[in-house]
Amino acid sequence: MIKFGTGGWRAVIGEEFTFGNVRRVAQATALYLKEIGQAHKPVVIGHDLRFLSGRFSRAFAEILVHNDIPVWFIEPVVPTPMLMFAVEQEKLALGIMLTASHNPSEYNGIKVIVEGGKDAPVQVTNRLEELCKYIPQLEAPPLSFFDALEQGKIVLYSNKNAYIDSLLAQIDVKAVQQLNLNVLFNPMFGVAKDIMAMCLASLRCSVDLINAQRDTMFGQRAPSPSREALQDMEYLMKQGGYHIGIATDGDSDRIGLYDEKGNYITANDILKLLYYYLKEYRGEKGGLVRNLTTTHVLDRIAHSFGEPAYEVPVGFKHISHKMDEEDLLLGGESSGGLKIRGHVNGKDGILAALLAVEMLAKTKKSLSGLLKEINEKYGTLHFGEVNLTYRAQDRSRLEKILLQDRYVPAFPWRLHRTSYMDGVKYYFTNDNWFSIRFSGTEPILRLTYETNTEAQAQELRRTIMGDKTLNLPAEED
Repeated sequence: MIKFGTGGWRAVIGEEFTFGNVRRVAQATALYLKEIGQAHKPVVIGHDLRFLSGRFSRAFAEILVHNDIPVWFIEPVVPTPMLMFAVEQEKLALGIMLTASHNPSEYNGIKVIVEGGKDAPVQVTNRLEELCKYIPQLEAPPLSFFDALEQGKIVLYSNKNAYIDSLLAQIDVKAVQQLNLNVLFNPMFGVAKDIMAMCLASLRCSVDLINAQRDTMFGQRAPSPSREALQDMEYLMKQGGYHIGIATDGDSDRIGLYDEKGNYITANDILKLLYYYLKEYRGEKGGLVRNLTTTHVLDRIAHSFGEPAYEVPVGFKHISHKMDEEDLLLGGESSGGLKIRGHVNGKDGILAALLAVEMLAKTKKSLSGLLKEINEKYGTLHFGEVNLTYRAQDRSRLEKILLQDRYVPAFPWRLHRTSYMDGVKYYFTNDNWFSIRFSGTEPILRLTYETNTEAQAQELRRTIMGDKTLNLPAEED
C-alpha cells in the first residue's frame, strides 16, 4: 500500500520504495493532472542525495512523459524549498521532490508540491492513494529519460539564481556584511551546501564546512539536526571561534543551531528567538501558528505583542494553510521546520538560518544573550519527547483505547481539556501538557510533553510508561 503521511510518501528502499511503486505514483500523478485539467502544464521534478534518488526521479519523469505531460527536470540536486519556490514562481500546477528529508538512510520518499508552492493537502494525497490502488507495478516505458531529453519532452531547468536572490532579498545584507561573522556550517551530507555557501559568502561570512561531501549513509546517522546527530559539530563549536553553528537536514527544510559557546539551540528555542526578533527588533506585524507538539511559550510571546497564536495538527501543510488564512508572520514546529511570511510557502531551513545570522548582526547580541533575554521575559518550560517503535497490533490496540474508548490515564494533575485533533493531547490546569500521536512517516509512537519543571516531567513519564491499560512499548536504549 502506498500511503502518504505528514511529509509525503516514505518507505524503505528495496521493500516498498521500488522503481515499480515510484512509477505507480507517477502514473497516479499523471491521471490526477488530467482529472483537474492541468496535464498541459510542466511538472518540475527534483531530487536529493539519497541512494538512487536521481534514478528514481528519472523514472518518475519517464512515466509523465509517457502520458504526454511535459517535465522540467532539475539537475543536479535541489533543496526542497527551492523546488517549492519554482512551483510558485513559475505558476505550475505540480512539483515532485524525491526525498525522505530527515529520515534514516534506508528510506526514500516523494513529496508532492501543489499550486502556489505548497505541500499537497490531504485531499490531493488521498486522491493519489486511491488512484494507486488500481495501478499495477509498472515497467519502464519505451521512451527513456535521455531520449525524452533529446527530443525536448524533458527540459533541464534551474532556478538557483532566482532562489538565492529571493533569500538575500529577505535579509539586511549590509548589516551582516559589517559584522565579519565566523560560521560553522554542517549540511549533514545533504543538499544545502552550495546554496548556503553562496549566501553566506554574499554576506561576507567566514565559513567552515563539515559533512559536506556526498554520503548516502549520512555518516551512519539520520540527517536530522538533532543534538544526538550533531555531536561532531558540537565538539568543534565548543572549541570556540565561531559566532554561530548552522546545520540543515537532508533536504534543507529544517535547521539546527549552536550558540557561540557550543550550546545546542533546540527547535523550540529557534522559533522563540526568530519570532521574538521579528517582533521586538524588526517591528514586524502578525501572529503565529505552531503544531500541537511545539512549545506553548510561543503563545506567551505572541500574546505579549497583542498577536494571536494558533495550534494545528502535525504536518506543515496545516501551518502553511493557517498562515495564509490569517496572514500570520511565522509558523513552526518542534522538529525544526519553520516558515516566515513573504517567502516560500513551506519550510525553508536556509532562510531560517540566514535570518538567524541577520539577528546577530542587527541586535549586536549573541544567541545565548538573546535566549536569556527571552527566558527572563517569558519564563521557561521543560519540553521532552519519547519515541517508541510499535508493531501493527500495538497501533490498533492503542487507537481503540485512546481514540475510540477515549481512555484517560491517571495523571498527577487536574485535567483542563482534551483534544483529539491529531492523536490525543491533554492540557492541564497548571500549564503542563502531554500528547500521544502516531508518526505519519515511520512506525513510531511519539509522546511529547511540556512541564514547568524537570521533576514534573519525570513524574509524567513514570505515570505514562507505568500505565497498565496503555501497556506502551518499551523505550529503546
